[in-house]
Amino acid sequence: MGGFLSEIVRAVRASLRSEAYGLGLPSASPPRPPSLRSALARDRARGAVVAEFKRVSPGQPAPRRPERSCEAFVRAVDPGSPTGYSCLATGPRFDGSPRDVADLARLTTRPVLFKEFVVAAEQIEVAARTGAGAILLIARLEEEGLLDRPLAELAGEAHDRGLEVLLELHRSAELSRAEGVGAEMFGVNVRDLDSLAIDRPTAFRTIAEARRSGLTPLLGLSGVEGPAEAREFWAQGVDGILVGTGVARSPDPAAFVASLRRPRRGGRA
Repeated sequence: MGGFLSEIVRAVRASLRSEAYGLGLPSASPPRPPSLRSALARDRARGAVVAEFKRVSPGQPAPRRPERSCEAFVRAVDPGSPTGYSCLATGPRFDGSPRDVADLARLTTRPVLFKEFVVAAEQIEVAARTGAGAILLIARLEEEGLLDRPLAELAGEAHDRGLEVLLELHRSAELSRAEGVGAEMFGVNVRDLDSLAIDRPTAFRTIAEARRSGLTPLLGLSGVEGPAEAREFWAQGVDGILVGTGVARSPDPAAFVASLRRPRRGGRA
């Protein structure tokens, strides 16, 4: 496999060999942070919206996002009452870092997701020290043989450190990876992480199968440029959505987040 996924995993592994990866973080985990799962359950009826802080979107024609500090981002987004925040911790290709996650967690009382291509236990230890309440694990990484340890063991490590797990899926074949992981939340990404192409038909089939399997709460991930794409996700029956690039591009991020909520009866958000 020579696509984006294998490339980014190689780069992430190289970054883990650097002492800078967890530099500047507390030596111990902060007090137990807010629960993302509880926040998703609370906001399900109106449509949970998780806003993501990111500097670069590799799958976009113009990948670099408008420059905002974590503080400016939270200040701009928070009046829109997001359910929680996600933050890219990946340095290669994304210009993120665990320090960004720690800064964001310090600036909000809302739950924060540590979003990274997690392949090793040391990333989980660092995630716990940032103050994030949840960590992303990607089923396809196990399917492609790119993990140091089985997915269930990484999830167990996260739970031992007080982190909830959001398990990311894309293809229906990955659903079997959910068994034994004990994830608190599930997300289906419309973007194929190998090609970076948006593939809604594949993702929507996976959402339908995930719902039939009782995987909940269930998030739609990526590809939300505005209310139209959000409505496509709501029509699939997801409990929430995660949006990054659209928020970053918006001149009014709070209003943008508010516009993405699940439509009420009659078609109005």
